Amino acid sequence: MTSRISYSKLSRENRKRMLGMTIVTVLAFFIKAVFLVMGVNECSSHAEVLRLFRPNMGMACVVIVLAACSAAVSLYYLHSRKQTDFYESLPIKRATLFRLVVQNSLFIFLIPLVIEEAIEFVIAQQQISGGGWEIVSSSLWYLLIFAATWLTMALAIIMTGNIIVGILGFGVFASYFPIVIYNIFPLYAGSFFATYSGNTADNVYNNITNYLSPVWVGLRGMVDINSGRETQIKYMMILLLWIVGLYVLCRTLYNRRPAESAGRAMAFTKANTVIKVLLVIPSALYSGIIFYSLGNASSIFWLIFGVVFGVFVIHALIECIYEFDVRAIFCHKKQLIVIMLGSLFIMASFSADLFGYDRYIPKASSVESIEIKPSQENSYGYWGKGEEREGLKGEEKQLALSVIKESVEVKNSVATSSSGYYEKNSKFLFFASVSKKEVMSGDIEISTTFCMKNGNRKVRNYTLRSQKAKELYNKLYATREFKKNIYALYTGNYNDIQEITWSGIETEYLNLTKEEKKQFFDTYLSELDGLSYTDVQKTVPVGNIDISIGGTMGSENATQDTYYIYPSFKKTLAFLAQKGCAVNQTIDNLNISSIWVEGYDENTGENTRYRITDKKRINKVKGKLVLQQMVNVPGITVINGNMDIQVNYENKNGGNSVYCYSICTDDEMQQLLKE
Repeated sequence: MTSRISYSKLSRENRKRMLGMTIVTVLAFFIKAVFLVMGVNECSSHAEVLRLFRPNMGMACVVIVLAACSAAVSLYYLHSRKQTDFYESLPIKRATLFRLVVQNSLFIFLIPLVIEEAIEFVIAQQQISGGGWEIVSSSLWYLLIFAATWLTMALAIIMTGNIIVGILGFGVFASYFPIVIYNIFPLYAGSFFATYSGNTADNVYNNITNYLSPVWVGLRGMVDINSGRETQIKYMMILLLWIVGLYVLCRTLYNRRPAESAGRAMAFTKANTVIKVLLVIPSALYSGIIFYSLGNASSIFWLIFGVVFGVFVIHALIECIYEFDVRAIFCHKKQLIVIMLGSLFIMASFSADLFGYDRYIPKASSVESIEIKPSQENSYGYWGKGEEREGLKGEEKQLALSVIKESVEVKNSVATSSSGYYEKNSKFLFFASVSKKEVMSGDIEISTTFCMKNGNRKVRNYTLRSQKAKELYNKLYATREFKKNIYALYTGNYNDIQEITWSGIETEYLNLTKEEKKQFFDTYLSELDGLSYTDVQKTVPVGNIDISIGGTMGSENATQDTYYIYPSFKKTLAFLAQKGCAVNQTIDNLNISSIWVEGYDENTGENTRYRITDKKRINKVKGKLVLQQMVNVPGITVINGNMDIQVNYENKNGGNSVYCYSICTDDEMQQLLKE
């Protein structure tokens, strides 16, 4: 038993030992208060003042540093044999001692926090007569982040016997899942899976890893701090669960920690193998992808070499840390072999697609709907408010699955890419030369989202190469239901459109009435209905319409969308012509006075600049030019943006200029310029 007096004395002694940490904490909150006062004096609106009282990433990082240092200082005695013997000799239970350390550390942080937040509350009432929720949430956030970080660092200190190893352990606990594990899948999938989209919304693995670090959960909460109270409360509850779990775990391990472990690398040697496996395999996978990217990307050799090299180096390094002896690099050879085989298997599961990621096609019975969007589509975002898009269902869904099935069957066969490499998606890929797919002229790239009946979403990218797949896709593109899921204009409210601008050779702002908007967009959509994807791929638009929704162009809350006008859209072009748009003006019929071309000549290694004034040379060059705003049009398959091309021309108002790109290679353009 411990008397009340001995407990209070021990508590005071602990606080004395934490005096430096106390001063640093008080100073941090004092500086925060000073910056707050300075910020309030510079604010010009209530909204700006209110923003200052909200929790923020900068202060959260300061709290994380304070918490980590506080835990390290509080439990440093565990890494000193002399101090450990002293505390073990005291007539106090380990559980009580741990509670005392946690309690003092929280008080040292909490008291300055409460005082500083009280000052903020007084300032808020004087300035805006509000801000209560912001101040309360700020206090709760910083307290939860402190507690979660303190316990994470405490866990690292308790599990180790050396302060340097403890700090490394904290880094691992804080970043292992949300950074180390999280990034392995996109790195490997992006390198070896042809259908990988880079979209993590459908990836349960990625979503879970974001919540497997209490420190990371706190930082994520700061990133999403403006997402609303429900989101904040969700993150707070997750942090609270982490705090409870970590406290129980830390207290349990603290009670079972061998006293003689002070000075050793690890306090619990039975966990050494598990920790080593968890560290070596991800490190080896990173080593493999680094060597693969630096070496010859058409060969698997560098990938295997990098993984094997990573296993040897990281395994040896961890053994040296465990034993504090360089000679330990050759220890546990059997474990080394098992870890190496495991690392190579994980690597091969990506490079050889052992689990059929690229071959995945869900059963039609398990799919609620399918969303398909061509890559490089002109619609930047979905803003439709009238009929919400639901994806393709019924006959369109079956047709979409047929398109995808055909594209997968083609991809699983040998196909020659534009660089002369081969795509091989078979069990022999592990031993074969590998190259990520490259898009050839005439290929169609689509992004597909399978909306499953169980609520999950799976995203894949497919490349349509066979004639049958393209014919099926053309048939699908011809349906209005498909286009409604691509172009927001079909389901949007025309009255939400704030600005409409025609962009061709010259730009014209359209000031349309409510009735004219309806007439114009109904006309455009009726002609868009008849547009085939073959036309999209082979036809250069005359110009485009830029529309702004929810605000003016470039404003913070505005959504911008772009729609291309094709030569076959006769009624749309006629409407624009009536409104004063120069729809008949093209690069071919401009009265060009000169063309300036500036770029980098790879043959000479020099920057080049040409000025063309000769009419014959102008006529040769202008046939190879397209307007810069056409760079994302799916139909223009070869756009060379290496050269800045300025076309100067004469019109009724005098001189003007337009910027273009070329649709030929650097060498072809250089040849044209030098003729």
